[in-house]
Amino acid sequence: MQRRRLILGAILAAAFALRLGHWLAVRHEPFVAQLIVDSQEYDRWAQEIASGQWIGTRVFEQAPLYPYVLAAAYKVAGHTVAVVYLLQIVASIFGLWALARAGRAIGQEDAGLIAAGLGALYGPFLFYDVLVLKESLAVTTVCFLLWALAAAAASGRPSRWLVAGGVLGVLVLLRENALLTVPFLALLAVRRPFRLAPAGAFVLGAILPLVPVAARNAYVGGDLLPTSASGGMNFYIGNNATADGTFRPVVPGKQIPALEQQESRRVAEVAVGHALTPGEVSSWWMKRSLTWASAHPGAFVLLQLRKVGLYWAWPELPDTFDYAWMRTRSFVLGLPLLQFGTVSLLAIAGFGLILHRRTLGTWAPAWALAGAWMLSTVVFFLLSRYRLPGIPPLLLLAALPLATLFEGRALRTRAWWSGAVAAGLAIAVSLVPASKARADLVEYNLGRLAQEKGDVAEAEKRFAAALDANPDMFLASMNLGTIAAGRHDFVRARAFFERAAASEPASDDVQCNLGGVYLALGDLPSAEAHLNRALELNPRNLLALQNETVLLTRRGDLTGATAMNARLLALDPENGAGLRMRDRIAEASKGLGS
Repeated sequence: MQRRRLILGAILAAAFALRLGHWLAVRHEPFVAQLIVDSQEYDRWAQEIASGQWIGTRVFEQAPLYPYVLAAAYKVAGHTVAVVYLLQIVASIFGLWALARAGRAIGQEDAGLIAAGLGALYGPFLFYDVLVLKESLAVTTVCFLLWALAAAAASGRPSRWLVAGGVLGVLVLLRENALLTVPFLALLAVRRPFRLAPAGAFVLGAILPLVPVAARNAYVGGDLLPTSASGGMNFYIGNNATADGTFRPVVPGKQIPALEQQESRRVAEVAVGHALTPGEVSSWWMKRSLTWASAHPGAFVLLQLRKVGLYWAWPELPDTFDYAWMRTRSFVLGLPLLQFGTVSLLAIAGFGLILHRRTLGTWAPAWALAGAWMLSTVVFFLLSRYRLPGIPPLLLLAALPLATLFEGRALRTRAWWSGAVAAGLAIAVSLVPASKARADLVEYNLGRLAQEKGDVAEAEKRFAAALDANPDMFLASMNLGTIAAGRHDFVRARAFFERAAASEPASDDVQCNLGGVYLALGDLPSAEAHLNRALELNPRNLLALQNETVLLTRRGDLTGATAMNARLLALDPENGAGLRMRDRIAEASKGLGS
């Protein structure tokens, strides 16, 4: 026992040292020192909460627990991301300890220790521990859930299942898709002879953490939502006629969190012709997706299979944050750390040993949680960070073939050789880089950071590099066009906007920008065509309404300009350009009258 404690202590110390070393290596790097997109939104939200808005005024659009944790940290230590990274690193160490305890609760203490060791060396864990994203705390919570499930399965007592359900409820408040795992994991609580009390206790435990959030959402917005109002839209993103299994915004070019929420509401409200509550917006998107799925069942099934393939793919699929690029910036991540390919191979071998030894029931907490998490993820859409909370149970399965190498049996047993082959393959896989940096994505995001700092020249350089890496990158073309227009180089701006329109013809923003450029160049017929197209795509595009008002004024159509400007002010009564334009039209009308 003492020997195992020393081994676990050494594992946890090594895990802490690796994470601390990685943090020190990247503490001044982009995306760590300068926040962007989701990280920026979590930070903004947390500051808002810490300033005193603990209840808030709107229904949650994202799972709320993570920003509230950040807000509590900011309230205690002040607004610094350093405290967030330290908190996540320390929490991850406790998570590895819980993973070891899960192995012990299953009755495989050696496997638990090995799983903790694998987790200490798993590269993506280190990467996300030093980013302002909820994935790190979600992984830690899953480790505790795995321990709670294993302990509850071993004892069978309803009180243990209540605790396990409570941990799952906390996880739901970090990642909403975890709610879909409840019915699958509740089956673990059903024992022979048939008893519903443990399963009921588990479900009750999962519900309890959600009750305050549902009550709060009902209080501020009238919708009884247990977590957030984004479920329908997220389901649609992953399940529609143009979906490819990864993230694609419902409106091209508007993938900033605030714009995603705004645009999902706008599209739904324009379609139905009246205002909707957040819950109704979610239901509208869900219904739209299910209508497509029922009309095209074959395409729907093939799409789910594609997403399963993406889930098990060895490369880390990036969104804003590129693991492969960060490996070039951190000497720790540059080490031959454990990658997903290694873990998946070992986990498959471990599951094979479970079947061979007929211990499926004993190991149910691990394989059931791994399977349930996969299903709850692929039903939406895939990015590698979304599968990250599903890694701890895979680590426990992956530890099993390695544990056989230390068993005191004859060395030439089939299990031993299977473990040795799996370990050899895993070591070989870990030495082969599975992911390559997405140059277009990295350069574009570096350009956005430069733009936020006011360094237009650096931003332009980065956007150009992104476009060189991916000639069809819509956002890079849009930003280069905007920079050119800001310099009054409208010919160059038009070229970039036309390039962007070729990539995403359904973007109202690019049509609006083209209309504005043609307006500046004096080509009123072309300007009108693009502005009309922008307003067809988005009748609430304020800039398009503003430019259309200018166009009508130049043509001398003051009646049309007045009506168009009225539409603008009806949507945004405090719009400065609209108010100024109203005064100018009024003055022009007086002049005509005199």
